[in-house]
Parts: sequence; C-alpha cells; structure tokens
Amino acid sequence: MYVINRTRGTYLGVDVQVANSFRARLLGLLAHRDLRFGDGVWLVPCNSVQTFGMRHPIDVVFLDVRRHVVRVVAGVRPARLILPVAGAHSALELPAGVVRSSETRIGDVIEFVAEPVARMEEDRMAGTARRGSP
Repeated sequence: MYVINRTRGTYLGVDVQVANSFRARLLGLLAHRDLRFGDGVWLVPCNSVQTFGMRHPIDVVFLDVRRHVVRVVAGVRPARLILPVAGAHSALELPAGVVRSSETRIGDVIEFVAEPVARMEEDRMAGTARRGSP
C-alpha cells in the first residue's frame, strides 16, 4: 500500500503493510531485516510503540481516527518505548529519515491508497477543471 501525506504532497511509503492483529502489531518492523525507504508498517489500532529488538532507528507517525497526524517522533533508537499518545488511533513505523524527507507535521492529513498514480492524476485533473484550463 502507498502512504501519501496529502497536506504536503509527499510520500511516506510505497510498500507499507497493515498490521491489524495482535501478533502483527507486536512484530511491527521487527520482521524487516533490511529496512529501506518506502517500507513501513501501519499499526491499527495503536497509540504507543516499543522498539525492543529492533536493529535500526525508526520514525513513528501517530494518527487519529480521521488519519490526521497527532504526533511525530523521528529517529527512535532501538530499545525505546513511546508511551501512549493522546488521541492516537494508529501508528506508522517508517525508516528513520522519512519524516524529515516528507516534511510531515502535526495536523497533516495522511492517505492510504493502492494505486496513487491514478488518484494523483484525478486530483490534478480536478484542479485543472476548477481553474478552467483545457
């Protein structure tokens, strides 16, 4: 799944897996030996994260039920605990550096899509139609 920051027009990931069972949430990014830009895990539901057993630092983006960013924690090193975040319904675990490169901030709107190219083309065409351009 693709993860797009609609507020900034940037990508957070292009191969993000959904973890919506207890076991999948517990594992999170632990299952990824080689963590590359574009990879990630969306933990649903989730309002806290632990990085015990991880090999690499990660970025964590906490989202409310409307998928607005409520907290961003960049560069979380292994063997750390992020206590429960008020208002968080889910969390994105991403490779360290993604938050900075995507310019993700509190309040941004995050979208999860299967085919972003089609959606972005629809958005572009809708914008063109609104402006009255051919």
